Amino acid sequence: MDNRFRTDNHHREKKYITNMSNNIDSNHTIESSPFPVFVSGQQIGLLGGPLYTTYKVLGAIFLAKQRAGKAVYWLETNDADFNEINHIDYLDSEGQLQTLTWDIDSKGYSMGFIEIDDKLVEILETFFSSIRQTEFTPSLKEMVLNCYTKGRTLGDASVMLAKELFPTFDLQFFTPTEPQFRQFSQTILRNEAENTPDDNQCNLFCMVGKQRKTLFKKNGKFVLRDGSTINLEDHTLVPNVKTRSVCQDAYFHTDTYIAGPGEILYLKDLGNYYDFHHVKQANVQPRMSISIIEPKVKRLLKKTGFTLQDVLDTPLEELLKRALKENTDFDYSETLNNCKNITEGYLENLRSLKFDEETIKRLRKTLHREVTEACGKIRAQEKEKNRQSLADTRYLSDNLRPYGKPQERVFNIIYYMNLFGGTGFIQKIYEAYDFNLSTLEV
Repeated sequence: MDNRFRTDNHHREKKYITNMSNNIDSNHTIESSPFPVFVSGQQIGLLGGPLYTTYKVLGAIFLAKQRAGKAVYWLETNDADFNEINHIDYLDSEGQLQTLTWDIDSKGYSMGFIEIDDKLVEILETFFSSIRQTEFTPSLKEMVLNCYTKGRTLGDASVMLAKELFPTFDLQFFTPTEPQFRQFSQTILRNEAENTPDDNQCNLFCMVGKQRKTLFKKNGKFVLRDGSTINLEDHTLVPNVKTRSVCQDAYFHTDTYIAGPGEILYLKDLGNYYDFHHVKQANVQPRMSISIIEPKVKRLLKKTGFTLQDVLDTPLEELLKRALKENTDFDYSETLNNCKNITEGYLENLRSLKFDEETIKRLRKTLHREVTEACGKIRAQEKEKNRQSLADTRYLSDNLRPYGKPQERVFNIIYYMNLFGGTGFIQKIYEAYDFNLSTLEV
């Protein structure tokens, strides 16, 4: 545990909290909203990010409407894990799972500062040309390419697209680069840095140009990983995972934060940080988590005999084996095992006829090879006869469990908007919104 949270530091901590509270109230805090504020957010990602980002934002909108409050969408532009968001996964017009990767040197920049280049524009063009063409494709393509123009930052493009995706909702779009928030958060973050125990990493980052740098406290000074000394007053400080929520809730006086499973785990352990900074922690509402069930998926579930849970819980290769076995009564592993047992029985009989061990060994090797090849040929023939059944099974898995992950963590909202209603598709999700919903048929 951080030393400053220990009992022997109680009086210093209490004095610090009082001073910091006075600083915030007198200098930087925004006025407390007369309405409850509901916040959700996610690091920026291509084409609006994974589906669950949309579910989180709609959760904030849903609660705000229920309780006559204000919804805020925090687009996190400070994050620097480029490889986490530099790709687009989708099913092409042939139903094949595809990945397009924006493979550039991000230079360690915070993602909001990365500029869109010809490569990304080309990737977006490829995406729209290879998905199934519908009446919504041209307008969606125009909308996206108007946002992602060469030279524009990824942060600006993401905000522009978000406004296009949620135009009819009462929703505030927010990035942590907004000057008022930057000024406000410096008070919390400088106090956090100054009260970091010596020889520890600070729970914040230091901006050096467009790069977000890890900060350490050593011998009473602040240094970067390379050992260079930093004067806090000369740099903008930005939160890390432990202080982002504290800054957020202090700034917005957040009533409720709509969170994913991973966020819920770390938020519950931040009580000491909230107490230390004299900030009231927001309530936490788990986001909606659904699988979108297309008409084709519904038909194929009925055709193959698999249940939705079968597909969601079973790895693709295992699902394909089950499909082959159920359609042909042919189990490759079981057949090969039986053949090997029969072979061993045959060899044992030869041994009883005084065949020498060298001959037995040579025969075993030859027979096992022949049996394996024969079983392989039978399996190939059965696969060919059941090619459509296996293709249907693969499509189900790729659609509902792409790359072995939940659909909501892989596909983006634009992909589904193209298939099921264009810009009106998000409204359809909202109309069905229920935090306990697990599937949505479209």
